[in-house]
Formats: sequence, C-alpha cells, structure tokens
Amino acid sequence: MNGFDELYNTLPPIFARRSVGKLTGGIIQPGTCANLDSLGLGVGPEGEGRFRIGKKVVYTREAFLKWLEARVKAPQGKK
Repeated sequence: MNGFDELYNTLPPIFARRSVGKLTGGIIQPGTCANLDSLGLGVGPEGEGRFRIGKKVVYTREAFLKWLEARVKAPQGKK
C-alpha cells in the first residue's frame, strides 16, 4: 500500500481547505492551497472538486488526491 492509498482510506469524502495541513501530516498547508487555487493551479476548478460551503472552501477526496499526486516529483540528486 502506498501513501496515496493510505490517504484515500483516511481522508473524509469532503473536507475543508483549512484542515489540509492536519489531514496530510503537514505535507501541504492550507495557505499554499489557497495561493495555488487563486492562481488557477489548485485542486480542480471551482465546482469540480473544489466547492464553497458558506465562506469555507472544501475539496473532494478524489480531486485532492489526484491533484496532490500530480505534484509529486522524484527526488533529484546533487549536481
């Protein structure tokens, strides 16, 4: 089981952006997500994986994990 499988099993179906840091063990922070969302580089377009409930921004588990996995890069060796 890889880390994404584990995250899939532990993340709720939808969750608030402000809880991203806690839910991912600090891998990515809510402020980073907010900045990337505002640049159009965040979790899915609004309405497709990212929604507003009142003033809170929420993500769906599937869209968040797809986005996070796309951001993973292999470690680079020293040059």
